[in-house]
Amino acid sequence: MIKRTIFLLIILFTGMYQLSAQTQKVLIVTGGKTPDKENFYNLFSELSYDTISKPAAFALFGSDKLKVYKAILFYDTYQPINDEEKNNFLKIFENGIGVFFLHHSIVSHQEWDEYEKIVGGKYFHQKYSDEGKVYGPSTYKHDQDFIVKISDNTHPVTKGLSNFEIHDETYLNYRVKKNVEVLLTTDYRESGEILGWTHTYNKSRVVFIMLGHDKAAFHNKNFRKLIKNSFNYLLSN
Repeated sequence: MIKRTIFLLIILFTGMYQLSAQTQKVLIVTGGKTPDKENFYNLFSELSYDTISKPAAFALFGSDKLKVYKAILFYDTYQPINDEEKNNFLKIFENGIGVFFLHHSIVSHQEWDEYEKIVGGKYFHQKYSDEGKVYGPSTYKHDQDFIVKISDNTHPVTKGLSNFEIHDETYLNYRVKKNVEVLLTTDYRESGEILGWTHTYNKSRVVFIMLGHDKAAFHNKNFRKLIKNSFNYLLSN
């Protein structure tokens, strides 16, 4: 009888844990470009999520409703941001919410210097200088076939992955901050070297993945695993 009771309690608590994990709410933020809704949102079919676009998202970031979310994905290229919106944006990181920047989100908010520190890198519309050298502007190339290399297969974001091929858009001449932990690279000549990283900004874990332009990437099984692993990592904090 005692063994049966213990067994039932284990089943009960295990079920409660799985239910809790499944109901952790995620927010997906777009803006600037309209995503391929059918293929893009299919990436998140196993998640409980809400969607919103900038600039409406800034008001949400500054409200008590923000605390509903355990992780936020940015897939935007939105530019304008005023001082109030900056302050609201920073509240995400004051609350320790996990943040996932995907693909062209690195292009957003070109005029806000803090954004580069938040993401861990920047795509530049204009030429820029770094340690006395002039680079850029950043460029892109559609429909490239290249190998993604796993820099650290012990990290939760890359766990279970090995080097893989993908058909995707590449970026060149962007800058990556030196304090990030590099997860993905490539030696493809039409791309910058570093394709993915993680770091901490204020109280939040941050993941950035350069991949993910369109359905060719969205249906790549290795890319989909990166998405799943990234959310598991951010939601486990």
